[in-house]
Amino acid sequence: MPHIQRCLGIKGETTLHIAAAAEREQFVNKLLKWMRDNNRLTAENVSLTARNEIGATALHFAAAVGNVEIAKVMLLRDTNGDLPNIATTGENPMKPILMAASLGHNKMVGLLYPKTTMVGNEETEIFITCIKNNLYGEALQMLKANSNLARDESNGETALHVLARKPSAFVNESQPGVLRRHINIPWLKFKQENSKQSVANDLFTECLMAYKGDVEHLIETPEIPQALFDAARVGNVEFIIKLISFNFDILWTTDNNKSIFHIAVEERHESIFNLLHELGSVGKIIVERTFENRSNILHLAARLAPQEKLNAISGAALQMQREFLWFKEVEKVVSPEYREMKNNEGDTPYVLFAKNHEELRRDGEKLLTNTAKSSMLVATLIGSIMFPGQVADGLNKNPHIYLAFSVSTAISLFGSSMSLIMFVSILTSRYSYEDFLVSLPARLMIGITSLYISIFAMMVAFSTSFWLKNYNHWDAIFVVIGLCACVPIFDVLLKYHLVFDMVQSTFFRFRPQHRLLYEEVSNTPVPRSQSDAPANPTGV
Repeated sequence: MPHIQRCLGIKGETTLHIAAAAEREQFVNKLLKWMRDNNRLTAENVSLTARNEIGATALHFAAAVGNVEIAKVMLLRDTNGDLPNIATTGENPMKPILMAASLGHNKMVGLLYPKTTMVGNEETEIFITCIKNNLYGEALQMLKANSNLARDESNGETALHVLARKPSAFVNESQPGVLRRHINIPWLKFKQENSKQSVANDLFTECLMAYKGDVEHLIETPEIPQALFDAARVGNVEFIIKLISFNFDILWTTDNNKSIFHIAVEERHESIFNLLHELGSVGKIIVERTFENRSNILHLAARLAPQEKLNAISGAALQMQREFLWFKEVEKVVSPEYREMKNNEGDTPYVLFAKNHEELRRDGEKLLTNTAKSSMLVATLIGSIMFPGQVADGLNKNPHIYLAFSVSTAISLFGSSMSLIMFVSILTSRYSYEDFLVSLPARLMIGITSLYISIFAMMVAFSTSFWLKNYNHWDAIFVVIGLCACVPIFDVLLKYHLVFDMVQSTFFRFRPQHRLLYEEVSNTPVPRSQSDAPANPTGV
């Protein structure tokens, strides 16, 4: 123990540094206790504040690993109270609390915040870092203690800018998806609100309250419109709804003459675009504006979607369907003259769509053709097997099982025939853009579903015939062979997501089930006088 302050690490770490980094709580406790018991309080303080080559103390190491118990012991032994205020050296000095916030250790931030003395813009930096790392509870605690943090942009951005780029913080789980709307099982409870999202909502509300004195001039406040368009680019619809409920006039702000709905079309954010349906004539006025190159919002829909959006969709055929669906939906909200409007290059929206999507259309055609050909082969094989099964004899040892065999054989034969018809119709299609919207996906859905039904029925027919042939034999080998007949069903489970995606994309896209903006504006108290509030803010 006499050499506890000797540097052991390659960068000048002491025993206490290494013990804290290794999270050896008992060792750290005994080490500091030994110092106290041997009247080495001075040495203890020196050891606590000892730094390595980058100026980090043992508390920095404890903060980095998020070990609150070790940090508590160190703070208890820190008689001068200087330990939390020691920062590392270099271009970006960091106090322990900033290091903990950067690594997402919420409990460590909560422990160090009351004990840290903030200098300059340190508190703002820690506040912003907490939000970036999803430490919303700690950020809310700091904001309630100092409301000026919400508008402080000494670090180049405000809290609203950071929150705008975090759509996951505002996911509204109270709006059920397609699956949740069609499942009603009493014992299956879907969680309505995540606690972290609830805290994020409270934090956002507190940040907005910091601007309540400037509500009338909110549009002229540069950070608010910038945050609005940041949210539009990443698809943060909940953020946008809450911001609009705070001041409806912010809908009129533009970025290079583009509204948030232009950005939503450009980035393919369906939830934001659906808000247009709640605005009525107001929304029509907002979207009917041109920007660079004399393009309108329909020209934006004619462009190819961002690659990350395309990658989220299964296969080129569904990608083509989604792209044309976007084009048709945007076409519904613009005036007829905008559908024929030419940009500076002389292209109408439809001509531009054809130019940008020709390669994707060919890829979709190739995918559908290959899928239809391979599926036709399987359907033909099943049909050729099942047809002789209808005239098979000598298996009627058990009338009930034989009936199941006959019915399953018939279903399999009819299913394979139906799938053959659908796949032939796909091969003979024109593969126009309009065909990708409903016609081709519907045929593919019917064909694949019929083929899966046929495969399932074939397995039932095989199992029943196998059972009838081995009526008096229940050896293990026969049981195993019978169970193996169920293996092809796993292929259906693996391909289920493809059929589900087709159904959802064809029948449930751009079908908003709730008036999100209307409900938020109606239920949220807006910080303005009644005389200033619009009589019908949604224009519906």
